[in-house]
Formats: sequence, structure tokens, C-alpha cells
Amino acid sequence: MDIISEVLGKNDYSSKLMGDIIRVLSLSFGRLWLSELVMEIRGFRRSFGESGEIDADEIAKAVKELKRLNVLETEEKFRSSLISGSVPDLMVKLLNVNSILNVVRHDQRYLHYIKLRDAALRDLKGT
Repeated sequence: MDIISEVLGKNDYSSKLMGDIIRVLSLSFGRLWLSELVMEIRGFRRSFGESGEIDADEIAKAVKELKRLNVLETEEKFRSSLISGSVPDLMVKLLNVNSILNVVRHDQRYLHYIKLRDAALRDLKGT
């Protein structure tokens, strides 16, 4: 899983976005609709106080690059919607989820997010 470590370790814009996609998918049992992934990436980054909207096209481009690197696969499908029945979307799935999780669970950004998330949940529960 050298490619995962390499992507997670880089800090340029493109690699950081790809790393965040891997992190968010890891937090989501390895799969999300692309439309959900966009929202989750934005929320993930807001948790760190990072400002600025990420364009959905940038995320789609990063997903394509991760697919090219054999990190994930995509499948065009229809997802259900409460408003309009079913809508076309792209299912994004990590390949080799367990191997990726073994790498990601040592990633500092991933671990820091889990701490932030757990603290927010504790605050909600009032403990």
C-alpha cells in the first residue's frame, strides 16, 4: 500500500484532496455516492477550520486519478431520492479496504479528525 502512504504523506493541493477522499471513504466503510463524498469532504475539512469551498468537479477529477492509481473503483448507478425518485450518481468504492485501513489508521490527519469527532459527540451527549 505504498501508493496510499505516498498520497497521504504529500501536502500539495491535489494529493491532499486525494488523501482526504481516502480518509473520508475509510470513515464511511469504504463507499459513498459521489454526491455524498462531496459533502463529506467539505465537512471533513471544516472540522479542521479549513475555509474555502471545494468544487465538485475537483473532487470528481481526484476520484478519477485515484481510480487510475487502482485505489478505488466507480460505478454509475441510480440512487434513491426522496424528492425525485431515483437519480443518476456515481458509487465510489475503495479497493482493498482492509489494507487501506491498516495504513490510514496511522495517518495523523485521520486520527486528529476522529478525536475531533469523538469530542463533538461527547459534547452532544453532555458527558
